[in-house]
Amino acid sequence: MIAARLFACSGAKIAAADPVAAGRLRIELDSVGNKPNVHIRFENVARIFHQHLSPRLVDLLEIASYVYGADCATSRGKGWMDDASTEPWGRDLAFVIPVREPAFWNSAGISSLMTEVLSFLSNDKYSFTFVPLEHDRSYQQQYFEFGDLEDWPFYGPEKVLMFSGGLDSLAGAVETARSGERLVLVSHRPVSTVDSRQRRLFSELRKEFPDQIIHIPVWINKAEELGRREPTQRTRSFLYSALGTVVAESVQAGGVRFFENGIVSLNLPVADEVLRARASRTTHPVALHLLEDLCSAVTARDFAVDNPYLFKTKMDVATILSTHKAAHLIPHTCSCAHSMFKRKTQGHCGRCSQCIDRRFAITAAGLLAYDSEADYVSDVFVGPRKEGPEKNMAVDYARHGIELWRRSESELATLFNAELTRAVRYEPKRSEAAERLISMHKRHGEVVTQVLQQKIVEHAPKLVEGTIDDTSLLALVIGKKHLEYRGQLAPESKQYEQLGTAKSQTGMRSTFLVPPQNAASASLEEIIKSVLAKIGVSAPRHMKRRGRLGKRETVIFAAILSELKGSQYCEFLHKHGIKPKWSDSGPATYPSGYQRGDPWRKKIQDEKTRARERMERCTDSDLANALITYLPDQFDSISPLLYSRDSRLASKTSFAPNTHKN
Repeated sequence: MIAARLFACSGAKIAAADPVAAGRLRIELDSVGNKPNVHIRFENVARIFHQHLSPRLVDLLEIASYVYGADCATSRGKGWMDDASTEPWGRDLAFVIPVREPAFWNSAGISSLMTEVLSFLSNDKYSFTFVPLEHDRSYQQQYFEFGDLEDWPFYGPEKVLMFSGGLDSLAGAVETARSGERLVLVSHRPVSTVDSRQRRLFSELRKEFPDQIIHIPVWINKAEELGRREPTQRTRSFLYSALGTVVAESVQAGGVRFFENGIVSLNLPVADEVLRARASRTTHPVALHLLEDLCSAVTARDFAVDNPYLFKTKMDVATILSTHKAAHLIPHTCSCAHSMFKRKTQGHCGRCSQCIDRRFAITAAGLLAYDSEADYVSDVFVGPRKEGPEKNMAVDYARHGIELWRRSESELATLFNAELTRAVRYEPKRSEAAERLISMHKRHGEVVTQVLQQKIVEHAPKLVEGTIDDTSLLALVIGKKHLEYRGQLAPESKQYEQLGTAKSQTGMRSTFLVPPQNAASASLEEIIKSVLAKIGVSAPRHMKRRGRLGKRETVIFAAILSELKGSQYCEFLHKHGIKPKWSDSGPATYPSGYQRGDPWRKKIQDEKTRARERMERCTDSDLANALITYLPDQFDSISPLLYSRDSRLASKTSFAPNTHKN
């Protein structure tokens, strides 16, 4: 573990003999004064904004900014986990912060709640000492840049939306705006490259929804002299919630809303690279619940902090943009984890897990026309990767996706029982929520597998020629290079042993998705079939992509999945505008045909039987994609039924009771 830190904030006076300073490296942080090194700046706020700022809210804003600044300025250790409980890259951070309401912040409930949420987010140790702010400082001139508005154009939105400028937050904003709601978007801007991209995106978004959106950019960053040392920024959702809460109080919103797909929110362990603090928990259900408790206490009212996209995959999110005719906005978004350090002309590195996930999702959704390869420094699938995390993450992402696709619901429930139990801790219907999370991960696994299949076919000529970079994701997955499996989820079943195993030079067990072979000795089709078979994927017929389902079949399949019968089945079809296609003249609607009895009832039943047979030939991913496109309002209720076609084992899995908070 690195040396413990003590952050003396806002000019706090700490005696050298004070026990809080013992054995700690002292660092001064200040947000006001002649030389502030933590910068806070709200832009484009109405002049009435300052009237809504209570002393407690200003305290929250400064506390969150200091924590975020300390997080970014304190590097983690370089080592991996050295045993099951200790991370050498963990940190011990203590803060002394002068506040306007010390009694509130020092109360046992608030202090412990803040420590709990921050420890969960970053897996570091935190301690806080709040002392009275002796002389309130003139912060308004430095913190706020007032726009032309004296008052907000509207009040009372359901939630303030945290708008990062990525695919997920854009989809949430578009979906909300299309429903007719008014939006207040709050964006955190740490650097100018992020700022310019967010501005372009908001400009395009405002063209789609004029007079419907308020946008409040907020600059929170640290001075260069503190160093640019730690890119993980695990405490950012604590900062985002604070920023959203400050704005929500001014516009009288009911809370703060994040839009983040459930795969990222849960971050099931793929490998060592994403265990504990290496796994982002920004929008994990537990984190949002703790943040909701804290923000409710600060505002002294019921205050929600939620994520409506918890049960959606990245491909679901991309499809939402297409459904709501907003795919043309995708080029203005940025999903890269390293966006703070990218060049201005390209928004994505192409090597981090977020870039991988984005490219897989957009490929699966058929939206590549809106996501130019030129925006990636390196091609996600065939670009070169450095030794270490870049290579590891590529192979682990693919392996994890295939594992999710191949394993049954009950196996996933057992394998990830601890993670699922924690994720559904605060859900009113835990078993149902767990089943939906498993269903979501199965869909994600299918997307990963299908995209790998598609890319292997697409790059088959290069595979034959041997011209694909050996360090690329695709080459690593098909086995031109092997990578030792470092994670805790190494599959030991017979089906995985059939993939072929070997001993590396270090003696560690390695798994080859495809054993080395002479590509020139086989035909192109044979190579494709061999590669796909080795990773557990069937070769596609004629190597063509299956056409998408239309509205008619989607509605009929939805009715079948919902187990609707008789008049209910007919009313569902009629409600969604589906009319009968009789071979001869007959009743104009399904309900009227059902009411008239045979032969029309038999025709309806025969058609339903044939539809059921067609549905069974559809993949769950195709069905989910169609549901999002044609029945978005019912997606959340119908999608859990997809996997009940084969098994309801997941719903029978027992999840641990809520006996512990951690």
